[in-house]
Amino acid sequence: MPGVILISGLAERVYTKEGYDIIGVDHGAYICALQGVVMKAAIGDFDSVNKTQVIQIQQMAERMEQLPSHKDETDTEEAVLYALAHGYDDIWVYGALGGRLDHELANLYLLMHRNYPITLVNEQNRIRVIKEGTYKVPKEYTYLSFLALEDSQITEIGVAYPLTKRCLSTRDIYAISNEILNEHAEIIVHKGSFLMIESSDKI
Repeated sequence: MPGVILISGLAERVYTKEGYDIIGVDHGAYICALQGVVMKAAIGDFDSVNKTQVIQIQQMAERMEQLPSHKDETDTEEAVLYALAHGYDDIWVYGALGGRLDHELANLYLLMHRNYPITLVNEQNRIRVIKEGTYKVPKEYTYLSFLALEDSQITEIGVAYPLTKRCLSTRDIYAISNEILNEHAEIIVHKGSFLMIESSDKI
């Protein structure tokens, strides 16, 4: 199954990735429609768009999922659940960072605590959870940071400040703002799990 990109409410443009389908989430669906992007689905309560904009969304979406305004899940989580139910196992969420802090933290909680296969991305950042294993991280951003989600151990190779089997707890914040020296860094998570944040300064 191909991956999918959820275009969420804070998106100002449509983020694309070769071979990935698009799902618009609430106001993000309108951004897709405005830019002429066909969506596999448009999902949300659509309380942030008007009737004319809803019609535009319907014209550009293969399927429309109208959610109730009063519900336990956010529009973004509903879209993630929809994607999982339709067989997607690599879900990127664009437009979920910034804006209202409660929404941003809720999206980070989806990443950190729900065990969903999601990556959060915006113009400056790409954030995902990594667990035990070895990873090659390409130099696509300026900085590479790690925050432990539990008592964890990590090795960083090919970076400005290398670490070897360093133990980090959830209180440690010193493993941030590292830099990849060449084409990629090698990251080994010996135990535990980390929030991996790739980021660049705003231009």
